[in-house]
Amino acid sequence: MSGNIAITGIPTTAGPDGAVPLRRELRDLQRNFPDQYNLYILGLRNMQAQGVNVLTSYYQIAGIHGMPYKPWNGVGSSTNWQRTSGFGGYCTHSSILFLSWHRPYLALYEQSLYNAVQEIARRFPQGTLRDRYVEAARAFRCPYFDWASQPPRGTAAFPTAFTAPTVQVVDVDGRPKSVSNPLHRFAFQPLNLPAGDLSRQWSRLPTTVRHPNRMTGQSQDSRIAPILANELASLRSNVGLLLLSYTNFDAFSYNAWDPNTNPGEFGSVEDIHNELHDRIGGGGHMSSLEVSSYDPFFWLHHFNVDRLWAIWQDLNPDSYMSPRPAPYSTFSAMGGESQTQNTPLGPFWDKSGTKFWTSAEVKDTVTFGYAYPETQKWRFPDPGAYRAEIRRAVTALYGTNVFANFVANVARRREDHNLAVTAQAAHAKPDATAADDTKPPASDKPMLFGAQGVFKAAAPPAPKAEPAEEEEGPIPASLKHLAPDNTYTEWVVNVRAQKHGLGASFRVLVFLGAFDEADPAGWDTEFNCVGRVSVLGRDPAETGCAKCVGDAAGELMVSGTVPLTSALLQDVVEGEVAGLDAEHVVPHLREKLAWKVSMFDGEARDVLEVPGLRVSVASTRVTIGDDGLPDYSGEYTVWAEITDGKPAGLRQGEHV
Repeated sequence: MSGNIAITGIPTTAGPDGAVPLRRELRDLQRNFPDQYNLYILGLRNMQAQGVNVLTSYYQIAGIHGMPYKPWNGVGSSTNWQRTSGFGGYCTHSSILFLSWHRPYLALYEQSLYNAVQEIARRFPQGTLRDRYVEAARAFRCPYFDWASQPPRGTAAFPTAFTAPTVQVVDVDGRPKSVSNPLHRFAFQPLNLPAGDLSRQWSRLPTTVRHPNRMTGQSQDSRIAPILANELASLRSNVGLLLLSYTNFDAFSYNAWDPNTNPGEFGSVEDIHNELHDRIGGGGHMSSLEVSSYDPFFWLHHFNVDRLWAIWQDLNPDSYMSPRPAPYSTFSAMGGESQTQNTPLGPFWDKSGTKFWTSAEVKDTVTFGYAYPETQKWRFPDPGAYRAEIRRAVTALYGTNVFANFVANVARRREDHNLAVTAQAAHAKPDATAADDTKPPASDKPMLFGAQGVFKAAAPPAPKAEPAEEEEGPIPASLKHLAPDNTYTEWVVNVRAQKHGLGASFRVLVFLGAFDEADPAGWDTEFNCVGRVSVLGRDPAETGCAKCVGDAAGELMVSGTVPLTSALLQDVVEGEVAGLDAEHVVPHLREKLAWKVSMFDGEARDVLEVPGLRVSVASTRVTIGDDGLPDYSGEYTVWAEITDGKPAGLRQGEHV
């Protein structure tokens, strides 16, 4: 019998129709399945409290991803990651294995948490209460946080479930009480932590932090909701584009760029994944691949990434990975070696405990005992009807009918006005436990929830309600002139850069209109900031890698996309541009489009300092069907005249 820990997920017997339990959205679990949510909080607290030497503890499982760069479950390193610009964790980034490696990783986390939940449920007082929680525990699966969907009305973009230091639970004695919130922070055990597990930068912090204050190092979680809300329109569009217009797994899955990259495939789910690490981390744990997995948010973030992959898989069942070279060495992968569907996904032993899972074996989520709300294929005996339902769900969640989504945002902004004012006020002051180093907003006008899904300084809304929009087919009547025959031009900004070119993580922020160039700390909450591409570069000071900058792996190029159409619609409504066609948009973007580079700690950098940075603009034609669903042509035009002559902009005649 092998002593290896088998990654089984949660052993599950599917129902007669093939049904399996669902991983649910965090807010859905909290609101509609309170017993499971209660067990989730108690079980996570239990898991986080386990000793640092327990292989299935929170600390040990988190440590697989990056630091402490030690073998887990006896799976040692045989690579040269220390002598090259490699990554000391097992995790695969900018690799064709990015998605498939994380699936058994999440299954390991889920099975450990599931075991903790079962134990908690059995500790309730015998009788009706215990029976109730034992029953709830049977179907427990880890929740995900859908950061790209519109927050429920009256709630912030970053829920209090992550920001509240304490939470109310029914404890195992059957009594309600307030306990420390395990989603808020992970507290390290400094007295038990083996020396050298974490680098000096991170070992001095007793808990995980988000957007740490530059002076005190303490968290400023209040900064996150305004940042998420400010770029929500771009984020939602990006997710919709990926799910409904990308049909090639390699392009969809990971962010490595090469000269053959199609201008319509600069984005990827890994690119969006990177943006969330940036937005939530702000220089804290989530910002650094070495330690990001210790932040409790990491897991709900990655469960959502896995969900997006599962949705895409069922829309594109015949597309999977092609062999690609490993971009650099990791703890268990040698840089340059061919990675395929059959590459072992170390350190994750399969159900036999005798060999590692492979990408070919983890394609089906049922393998690990779960599905998602959108992937309940057992409800649809007809595959075509199933895929049509997924497309409808994606369109509803992420506003891929850009016109209907725009009108919905305008209608909602009055209702959200007070929430926006509250969110801005929170941004201007620190958490209760930390001093803030941010400045208050430049404008003292009330903040209105703009039609882009961002904050805009404006006069208070009049009390009179807006008249209802008359609907004529899938496009609202007031915007019909922008899409003759229901067809319009979709616009995106494409960004590519050398991943390790600055020796640390950085972001490229894209603006459409004026902004305060002298205030880098406030760039990501400027109204005219329409999105970002975040690059998770390597920091030689953290890794001990003296060759991270300048060697072969340091020249790895990555790419990302910032959608522009929602922002352009805002400019159309405000009379700044006449329409979405090239004759109107090209001169408008030539005048208004700009980009800036800053590090994850907010320090501004000259865009010309970033090796390989090129910013370009592309467009494609999209038709909105009678069912309201978009059909992307897949043919993209690159408009070098928009960026030619601007620092790091694509020049006329240059390869995109």
